[in-house]
Amino acid sequence: MSTAPVSSSSVATPDTFQQALEIYKTSYVQYRATGNAAYKKQYEDADQYIQGTLASLNQQISNDASRITNFLSEYATANPELAALQSKFQTIRTEGPAVQDKYATIRRVQNETPPVDMTAQYVKVGLIVALMGLVVAFSR
Repeated sequence: MSTAPVSSSSVATPDTFQQALEIYKTSYVQYRATGNAAYKKQYEDADQYIQGTLASLNQQISNDASRITNFLSEYATANPELAALQSKFQTIRTEGPAVQDKYATIRRVQNETPPVDMTAQYVKVGLIVALMGLVVAFSR
């Protein structure tokens, strides 16, 4: 990374979200290393671009969710089966992660539990049988 001062004509403007992240990271590191205000301006501009993009995406998500909800409510009056499916979906959506976590915990515990070594059990049973044989042999 170069520590040469950045002129205002070389300030990069992002074309994509990924570029904005890269510009932010690079300029922030350079600003912290050099204290050059031009780098600060770059990372602040990139931050504004990132925040604006995120706000726009969040607005789109909100609009889409609203449209879906409106569609479902309109369609539910015409088709009660959809309302029942939507209710089941919401149940799965809320309870599913808990079930998945429980399953993952059970799997982890099963994988962490060492397998039982049956060799020791067989040796113990063999010794007991041998001792019983000796007891029977000497008791006659």
